[in-house]
Amino acid sequence: MKRIVIIAMALLGTAAIAQNPQAPPTAGPNGDVATTAAQIEDSPSYHDLYCAGFITKETIGRANLITGGDATPERTLYVRGNLIFIGGGGLQQGEKYSVVRDLHDPNHFEPFNGQRHQLDEMGQPYAELGQIRVVSLRGDTAIAQVEYSCQNMTVGDIVVPFRQHLPVNYHKTEFQRFPTDSGHLTARIIMAREFDQDVGRGQVVYINAGAEKGIKVGDYFRAVRGYDPSKMLAIDALSKNSPIGEDTQKNPGKITDESAAKLPMRGLGEMIVINVTPTAATALITKSLEDIEIGDFVQLEGE
Repeated sequence: MKRIVIIAMALLGTAAIAQNPQAPPTAGPNGDVATTAAQIEDSPSYHDLYCAGFITKETIGRANLITGGDATPERTLYVRGNLIFIGGGGLQQGEKYSVVRDLHDPNHFEPFNGQRHQLDEMGQPYAELGQIRVVSLRGDTAIAQVEYSCQNMTVGDIVVPFRQHLPVNYHKTEFQRFPTDSGHLTARIIMAREFDQDVGRGQVVYINAGAEKGIKVGDYFRAVRGYDPSKMLAIDALSKNSPIGEDTQKNPGKITDESAAKLPMRGLGEMIVINVTPTAATALITKSLEDIEIGDFVQLEGE
């Protein structure tokens, strides 16, 4: 009897949901469609700013490298609190330094045609691994303690002077699901941290526009994607060859390449610039309505 009651309650709940469907999105006074997006409403944290990584054409010397640690060779990965050794000389006792890693993508698949070439034009990607402080010197070897770790450090990682990042303040923006042509700079997402292919809120991406194009810390970009098959990623464009419409249609519709190209761009999400080099911008995604893909275009938002 109890089982029958439970089933009946479930059926009543389903009927109630069917009779009260979710209200469709409504357009605001300016014609924008209201959206509900996963969103960050706090300014970027210390971790966001100092662990984001960067891409630069500037040469970063390899004079000072991690050569081991207090538990070498049993331990090869070092995090906050560990003691490490740094070779090369020239470091100062008591000074704070950053640890970075020059990266290469172990994947052989390009997210979009020409991605590797565009990345080469931006420069060399680097991961920011954390900060250390030199506690003692032994000839050309420095002994340092890891004060902050973004991820594991290891032998061969590069020690460079610590650089203070500019603070970034979040401010609420009016997001348009189907934005009009902003008239501002359009660029492209070329890479994501950890070489991810699909990203969302809280993740970091690298854009092929930097200080040389007027980009500065605190700027906002909107990620957008159109429906033109010639500008889509190859995997997304596959759907255009699938049948559309319904079997009951006397005159089925058809989406041509020409008609698809005229459809409005749709906003995927939003990101704030947290670091800039002459050729690239590092951005933290603050809002996402759907997955953002490497190769998606971004529009610089106005003030």
